[in-house]
Amino acid sequence: MRVLDAEKIRQLVSMPQLIESLRRAFAAEFAVPARHFAPIPGGAGDRLLLDMPAFSADGSGAVKLVTMIPDNRARGLPTIQAALVVFSQAGTPVAVLDGAMVTRLRTGAASALAASYLSRTDSAHLLIIGTGALAPYMALGHCSVRPIRRVSVSGREQGRAQATVAEIRSLVGEDIEVGVVASLEPAVGDADIISCATSSTQPVLAGRWLRPGTFLDLVGSFSPDRREADDEAVLRSRLFVDTLEGALSEAGDLLDPMRRGLIDRSRIEGELADLVSGRVPGRRRREEITLFKSVGTALEDLAAAQLIIATLEPRGGEADGAGRATHARPP
Repeated sequence: MRVLDAEKIRQLVSMPQLIESLRRAFAAEFAVPARHFAPIPGGAGDRLLLDMPAFSADGSGAVKLVTMIPDNRARGLPTIQAALVVFSQAGTPVAVLDGAMVTRLRTGAASALAASYLSRTDSAHLLIIGTGALAPYMALGHCSVRPIRRVSVSGREQGRAQATVAEIRSLVGEDIEVGVVASLEPAVGDADIISCATSSTQPVLAGRWLRPGTFLDLVGSFSPDRREADDEAVLRSRLFVDTLEGALSEAGDLLDPMRRGLIDRSRIEGELADLVSGRVPGRRRREEITLFKSVGTALEDLAAAQLIIATLEPRGGEADGAGRATHARPP
């Protein structure tokens, strides 16, 4: 059984390849059982274990085990840690992968996949709101599907924002301008794609700041009591989700306005599988605002795991070791 750490996975995975793996996965037949939470005893706060399984039609599969330990901050450890166990068709464990790195990569790839249908093809300015571990991989994903020339980063702490800028540069290359923005409102008004990856419980983005033609990518909040965008942003946008099942149970950006009667279920036009299959049209007009809300699905973990395992095989092909953006437009 292979054990792959975060650095090895980052060396193996090419973001453009991962985006295409997700595109194929959302068009195929997979079984994704409901995720399950279990309390972890000891310590302070809500300590949880989350398991996320997914299976291909042939019976091979993967399950991600995620721990959420709020008091880890005092120990200097990540609050969220994870391992992804990959199984063969016979049920044999074949690999254990660093789950945190897989999550970062596949989350960026899922948003980029959505962007390939929902953003303008000439999108050149990307704004990243948030400076957590996800932020650099959101930038890498979007730069892989659109001709991004400038990436702006907005964060509460200057030091973390500068560190995020440095990591984004290492992933996307020197040809793309990357910098910290001093003020969020004008940056929102100038951006073509906005990716929010924060842990905020209150909206950080106001809908009145959005200009026509913007694509809004919300990935940070994954519980009903968290919001990244306000009501006006939701009301001004065509709405899409990664999966309806996940969004209707966890996406506070949509559930909160639903509870208050501002929108109903019919406002969600489709999920990623609908966009990939062509059942639902993506961007229809240059000036419309589109919004993609992602809470994550084990299907994305499985697609990433399958790609990683394939690159280890003699016939798996050459991966772009640095995972750098290619600026290729989608088919």
